[in-house]
Amino acid sequence: MKIAHAPTEIAGQMGILTKQLRKKGHKVAGFNGFHTFLNYKNDILNTDAFEILKDFQFLIDNVEIFHFYNTNTFLTDFADIPLLKAKGKKLIMHHWGSDVRKHELVKKLNPYPLPPTYYSDEEIDRQLSFLSQFIDVAIVQDYEAYQYVKDYYKKVYILPLACNLEDIEPAYPSVTNNDPLIIHAPTNRAFKGSEYVEKAIEKIKGKSTFSFRLLEKVSHEQAMQTYMKSDIIIDQLLCGSYGMLSVEAMAMGKPVIAYIREDVRNHFPVDLPIVQATPENIDKVLLELVQNPSLRNQIGMASRQYVEKYHSVEKVVMELIKVYEAL
Repeated sequence: MKIAHAPTEIAGQMGILTKQLRKKGHKVAGFNGFHTFLNYKNDILNTDAFEILKDFQFLIDNVEIFHFYNTNTFLTDFADIPLLKAKGKKLIMHHWGSDVRKHELVKKLNPYPLPPTYYSDEEIDRQLSFLSQFIDVAIVQDYEAYQYVKDYYKKVYILPLACNLEDIEPAYPSVTNNDPLIIHAPTNRAFKGSEYVEKAIEKIKGKSTFSFRLLEKVSHEQAMQTYMKSDIIIDQLLCGSYGMLSVEAMAMGKPVIAYIREDVRNHFPVDLPIVQATPENIDKVLLELVQNPSLRNQIGMASRQYVEKYHSVEKVVMELIKVYEAL
């Protein structure tokens, strides 16, 4: 198959997926026009809308499947979508959560408020209503995001986040370490619930020995190097699911703390090893891990196994290929 992924790299997924698709013999290009301090650069073309449009006719002539990300396409107001549809192209929209979370629906589904997303509820409805006239199939990473798009598209697939395990060697927490390093690395403090993490750290100071590091505004490569040295990683405490930080940390063999909403957890495999915490009890949950190096090690080993079973890029791309073949 000849496939183009565009135009927004999210959590390194475009690079991971396109590389594996090429390994499977498909002709794939990834175009990213969204640039941040995370600086994802592997196996994609970091470019901008102007440069992409220079090759737009080539893409129309040569690409069979267009896999779009984050409610973005090549042109503003989705002007390219009717054209691509008329040309008989197969189209997919891959939503990631923040592009589709309506404020009113968040209030119904989630016990904790989340900061505003990119768009208003009216804009999200307008965008999804338009796109779903031309795009039959959407992809989301989990059941939490599924709720926001299920009423628009003819078919919504849940495709787990993909992790290239060849790039991540496990470094399990030592069972003899009584001074664990805790890391919290928010890309958006309000969304991740960082204020509750910091309050929890203050509460447990003096109750046990540990180190804490808040990691912000560093490249993905630098962040990964720091995660490897950690013993506990705190992901997010508000949205009710887990993200790529959790997947990468679990792949390293680290115990991860996050809040998983009950209805969302019911759709994950039963062996999900993420340590459940809420803004109300994060201090107690954290202290138990700090004081129990054997528990950290056990959860870390279970975490690596979980990623191998459910998030390995080989398995995720096999499922993605089935989605493509069903278009």
